[in-house]
Amino acid sequence: MKEVKEAFGKLEQYHLLKKDPLVRQHLPHTTNYSKEQLDCFAQAHPVVFIKHNTSGQGRGVYRLAREEGAFYSLKGYSLQGEKIDQSMTLADVHKTLQPFERFGRTRPYIIQEGINSVTTDGQHVNIRVHVQRMDGQAIVGGMYGSTAHEENGITNMRRGADAMPMQRLLSRYLNVKPDEQQSILKQLSAVSISAANLIAHQYDCRECGVDLGLDKELKPFIFEVNITPGIGGFNKMDKRVWKQIIENRKKMSTSL
Repeated sequence: MKEVKEAFGKLEQYHLLKKDPLVRQHLPHTTNYSKEQLDCFAQAHPVVFIKHNTSGQGRGVYRLAREEGAFYSLKGYSLQGEKIDQSMTLADVHKTLQPFERFGRTRPYIIQEGINSVTTDGQHVNIRVHVQRMDGQAIVGGMYGSTAHEENGITNMRRGADAMPMQRLLSRYLNVKPDEQQSILKQLSAVSISAANLIAHQYDCRECGVDLGLDKELKPFIFEVNITPGIGGFNKMDKRVWKQIIENRKKMSTSL
């Protein structure tokens, strides 16, 4: 088993996850960022996400949406955490993302197909599944949903997203009937465990935070996997789940 790299890139992660037949069905199309790919993705998809390959906490993440004519809406946060909300051409989008390209320095971004994971009233939805390895088996330590009030679609807790129990997200925000909820939860768990197992076989990590969305057919899509996941969202959502994750961590440490 390999050691965890300091910067486990999002593109490297995408190609690793594609190796599993089940997980592959739940991945949005993703590739390395370039001006040419920006043009291609912008033409193919009404919404795309551009993410710095190694940043976290919602920094260096942008939502690009088609507007009228040759203009596009660029919303998100810079690598410094500054809020971005502008309308511009694709040429200007590229200049904004790569301001030092003329000096031969470029920033490593990926570009990802936008999944329309939204509530019935248009708020963007993210689901965090915390997977832990207990006695060699991957289990779901906890799961919660979050919604973003801003139009940039960034549902990171550090960017103002609200955490909530899955039952509340599915019932109140997605209008999923009780008898259908268990099927969705099982899908989310199965996909997350499969993804976490792939990561664990490649890197020495005992926990993963899998971030997913649900498209209009309520099919899960993996946005990314965090191999150093925080659990603050669980503390806000349900302290009992947070305490159980902590207890699992203690058991994991004693089994080494």
